[in-house]
Amino acid sequence: MSKPSARSVVPYLSNKMLACAFVGGLMGQMVMGISAHHNGSILGLTLALVFVLSGGASMALFLNHRHVERRPRTEPAPIQQWLLTLGAAMMVSIWYGRFL
Repeated sequence: MSKPSARSVVPYLSNKMLACAFVGGLMGQMVMGISAHHNGSILGLTLALVFVLSGGASMALFLNHRHVERRPRTEPAPIQQWLLTLGAAMMVSIWYGRFL
């Protein structure tokens, strides 16, 4: 009889994934606000790009820090999933914001 693995199975929708989705939605609305404030100019696009890169990086670093505090160092953090969730929520927020 095989012994079950000691590795924990992370649920698909963890609290960290929900936090990424929430922050992504807020970031999408902030990008829409920056764009509206600058009337779609190059300056507005540049500011929005800097905001998205810095916000995404800070969210990933924060979640990675929390992951390292609570899990063994040998278990890698699912940073790709977090960034994909953040980006998808941001895109949905921007797409949905266009129609309001």
